[in-house]
Amino acid sequence: MDIGNNKTKDIKDDLIEKIAQNPSEESNYVELGKIYIAEADYQNALGVYESLLKINPINFQALVNAGSLHFFYKNINKSIDYYSRAAEIESKSFSVYMNLGNAYAELGQFDQAMRNYEKALKLEPKNAALFNAIGLLFQDRKDYLTAIVYYDKAIKADDKDAETYINKASAQMSMHMYKEAIKSLKHSVELEPTNLKAMICIANCYASLKDFESADKYFEKCYQVDDKAYQVYVCHAIAYSDANRIDMAISKYKEAVSVAPNMPNAYILLGNIYVDRKMFEEAIEYYKKASAICPQDAKIYSFIGNTYFMLGDLENAIYTYRKALQYNDKSIENKLVYIEILQEYIKRKEENAIA
Repeated sequence: MDIGNNKTKDIKDDLIEKIAQNPSEESNYVELGKIYIAEADYQNALGVYESLLKINPINFQALVNAGSLHFFYKNINKSIDYYSRAAEIESKSFSVYMNLGNAYAELGQFDQAMRNYEKALKLEPKNAALFNAIGLLFQDRKDYLTAIVYYDKAIKADDKDAETYINKASAQMSMHMYKEAIKSLKHSVELEPTNLKAMICIANCYASLKDFESADKYFEKCYQVDDKAYQVYVCHAIAYSDANRIDMAISKYKEAVSVAPNMPNAYILLGNIYVDRKMFEEAIEYYKKASAICPQDAKIYSFIGNTYFMLGDLENAIYTYRKALQYNDKSIENKLVYIEILQEYIKRKEENAIA
């Protein structure tokens, strides 16, 4: 018998009864919402805060919590509405401006995001999480140098956050600064020795530097942390391909497939390898497996169509390119290739008729 769960249930039932008896008592809604959030029952928590806001539209805590829950559910515009109303009530709330910045960043609205981050900075000028958020904002804009400046500020404010070092390394990798990225990532691993994301990135950096021996060592460390991590096998396979160790790459892709049979990327990359080897039937087999997982992915149909064309099977090439255009009729490239294959098909038909 779980006494703790029973006690929580009793508290919830009591709060619900109190709300029914006295709907105007706001504290009962706030306490009930807290319990639902602690239980990760976010839908009921949101319902409680929405109910409270019908009674008192300017309850600051309800506005902030409802805004956060809408952000969680990707209702970003609604989230911004609630946070903005909260900011009107409390103009000195760091968290409200930070959350507003995050919401605008999620929508890709740089200026609005930065405006709110700057308001937050005036309230807490040395907040590591805020510097990190601003770094991510600039990184999304592909302004990697500015992003790195803010990540460094975040690290100066708090040098114990492993994720900030990973974010900095990501910006450095985007600029092909692989040696510098490795240094950042090793700081992250020092803080969290089993941080798989950092370890995969280190291995990828070494592979980008053509230091495949060091890359292999880090991939092996990744397997020690989690031998079921699909991304490790895929990245390791890509590294083997870059090292021109194609048989090893194929083996790793097949291991990736066995670990996560419902993920399409390994099938597609295997198909690409078999196309390079002119093993077209094998390539089509793997592309079709990827297509079965993502039946509306136009790109996969174009891969299949190209491979049929290389096989000389124009009828199947035409059929699959039609499927590609069915799911993405805006692709100029697919339209041009489709027309080229169709013209070749008509030409062959005419030649055969004359013969």
